[in-house]
Amino acid sequence: MYGLRCQKTANPVPLKEIDVHVDIIGYVSNVTSSLEYHNGEDNPIEAVFVFPLDETSAVYKFEALIEGRRIIGKVKEKQKAREEYDDAIASGEGAFLFEEDDRAGDVFKCSVGNLPPKTSATIQLSYVAELPVEADSSLKFVLPGVLNPRYSSDTGAAVYDDTYMAPPAAGDVVTSGAPYKLKLKVNVSSPNSIDKIESPKAPVDITYGGTSAQATLKDDHKFDSDVELYVHYKDKHRPFAVTELGQGTDGFMADHTVMLTFVPDLSREDLVTNCGEFIFILDRSGSMSGNKIKNARETLLLFLKSLPIGCYFNIVGFGSSHQSLFKGSQQYDNKSLKTACKALGKMEADLGGTEILQPLQYVYKQPPIAGHPRQLFLLTDGEVWDTQACVSEVAKHADSARCFSVGIGEGASTALVKGVARAGRGKAEFVSGTDRLQAKVMRLLSCALQPTVTGVGLTWQLPDGVTAVPIPSTPPPIFSGDRFIMYAQLQGQLPVDVTEASVTLSGQVLTEEIKHTLDLTLKSQDQEMPSADDGPEPQQLHRLAAKTLIKELEVNLEKDSDNSETVSDSTKKQVIDLSVAANVVSKFTSFIGFDSEREEPIQGAMMRRNIRPPMMMACMAAPGGIRRRLVGGGPGPGSSQGPKTKKKAKARAMPKTMAMAARPMGGGFGAGVAAAMDDEEGEDSAPPSTVIPLQMAEGSWELDDDLAAVLGVKLDRLTKECPVQKKAVWATVLALVWLHTKMADKKVEWQMLARKATTWLKAHQEGWSADDVVGKACTVLGAKVDPSAVLG
Repeated sequence: MYGLRCQKTANPVPLKEIDVHVDIIGYVSNVTSSLEYHNGEDNPIEAVFVFPLDETSAVYKFEALIEGRRIIGKVKEKQKAREEYDDAIASGEGAFLFEEDDRAGDVFKCSVGNLPPKTSATIQLSYVAELPVEADSSLKFVLPGVLNPRYSSDTGAAVYDDTYMAPPAAGDVVTSGAPYKLKLKVNVSSPNSIDKIESPKAPVDITYGGTSAQATLKDDHKFDSDVELYVHYKDKHRPFAVTELGQGTDGFMADHTVMLTFVPDLSREDLVTNCGEFIFILDRSGSMSGNKIKNARETLLLFLKSLPIGCYFNIVGFGSSHQSLFKGSQQYDNKSLKTACKALGKMEADLGGTEILQPLQYVYKQPPIAGHPRQLFLLTDGEVWDTQACVSEVAKHADSARCFSVGIGEGASTALVKGVARAGRGKAEFVSGTDRLQAKVMRLLSCALQPTVTGVGLTWQLPDGVTAVPIPSTPPPIFSGDRFIMYAQLQGQLPVDVTEASVTLSGQVLTEEIKHTLDLTLKSQDQEMPSADDGPEPQQLHRLAAKTLIKELEVNLEKDSDNSETVSDSTKKQVIDLSVAANVVSKFTSFIGFDSEREEPIQGAMMRRNIRPPMMMACMAAPGGIRRRLVGGGPGPGSSQGPKTKKKAKARAMPKTMAMAARPMGGGFGAGVAAAMDDEEGEDSAPPSTVIPLQMAEGSWELDDDLAAVLGVKLDRLTKECPVQKKAVWATVLALVWLHTKMADKKVEWQMLARKATTWLKAHQEGWSADDVVGKACTVLGAKVDPSAVLG
């Protein structure tokens, strides 16, 4: 929880209130958080707190209000800022320092030095961020509430860096209520009408006004999880451009900035590839115990069931060590799929610590398979500190392998999960609790099966004398139906009488050329979306563009880490200069501020206080969980030690599917998932709950008792009613009709399975018609499905 604790005396310094104001303008959020603390002691204190923040957020303002005096932070080079901070508090002057962690870009530390006795201080943080798009096209806003302890290879345990934080005190417990108030107000505005706003975890009051809405957190929220809001716009796929005018006479902030958003449609079936080598790197460390490893198993099963026939795949589990399912990637067929599903059923969070770098290096050393581009899928909770080394490894091999990543559970490191995906020119997703798991997983695999769009570029039609500098300089990867965002700075004098321009996004998919043209206005507002200048803080887009460029430069630094120091020093200087110019903090800069208006030095021995990260205790609900790893460095629950062996034995006393599906994820496949992961040949198991786990690797189904049980029709009748000679054809049509009838609302989750089935049916369409067989299946199942939906 957010709370200050003295390292020497353990006396608390309470947090009084958190007040968060959010303005969502179109696809961008501007957040201002105010945190009020009170020093009730007789001595001055140094208040130190650490908290999570999405690594792509651009933090552009940090202020402190103490006894009516406002301290405004300025961005300076990190080491210089630290020295100035130390000098200030040593001389009795009040000061504060805000910086990004050296190893993880999603962890931030703020130090408030010499907070006077019996004094309150309010810390204000402002940042701007792009809102991620979910599988259902909604926009997701998250107020982070979790910072998990992260594994350090130096200590061999999951710990908080003791430079920042003391371990949880022995008396820390999970409480039903927080000792502080949390206020949250969100204003939403867009040129598109707002369909709805959802808050699945936090109680909110919502009022709508057409193109605007307001959400307010209710007073009874306990902040025991991330606060999540999903904003649904109408006409959500319309491309748009936003122009934000520059301020000043020169430099990055003086040039006009344009934000471009495209949603390319490359959904044709002939643009889906059936080749590839898919390597799944699964986190099996102790921090993945409990629901996380269950979620990971279900996620991986969905991946496996949806792979195209003829591709190659492998599974690498990792913890303190790593284990490979096959010595080398195997061709995807019924035999290898069955082997993988059985092995998956045995996978537990029993491999100790979280060493991600070694399995990555192992995978990259494997010889490539000709004609099958390598695709990596990293499934992890991201609880590690060596983020930079992992991102660097992926960046070095980006030309030979794409990397996709899935963050499992709340508190997953956005620096790691997003960092490796960005470096590997892939895509990242996050899943937690009942969070739209299947849809997100299928979206990732769909992206991986799309051929790479090559020759991506922007062509500008601008007035004479005006040039566009794209940010990032290398366009991000393009995936069908996925939002593509780039920024550009317009350099040169804009003529007063010319306000129209255009930009064309182009590229090539296999032998086909793609083009998307977007008109834009050369002023701080256009017809598509309100300008960022209409928001509460000016130049939001400039800061987002600066953060995007900083991230690109940091990836380049990782790639150049083995090259000359001159190259690295030059790139580092670029980051520092840009960070200072845009007042956006980076890994090489910090916010520094001084209480220079105080007339007298602060007297007394300064004591240090550490602020507990929000919801750290949420991960300690299971006995012996995070606390066990923090104190002893052990693997935690789900390991192969102690009580877990008894628990597993007990699970095997009941039907395997019941044990495996005791807590299926929201909208999951329950017993069906477990049935696909039986680890004993011929072992009795409960019937699956859906047809999905019964599908064969090539896309067909078999007409057997398990399928009959799911369909709710006796096998004898299904056999008797079979209208074709090949029973597998009949079974496959029945399964597809069942999917279209019983799981129509989850089509995004099974449409890739259905595509495989349709392809298989077309290859075996001899002596029967779709109308006859689909019609017969509808009669037997009491359904109504158009034959074209089954066979295309």
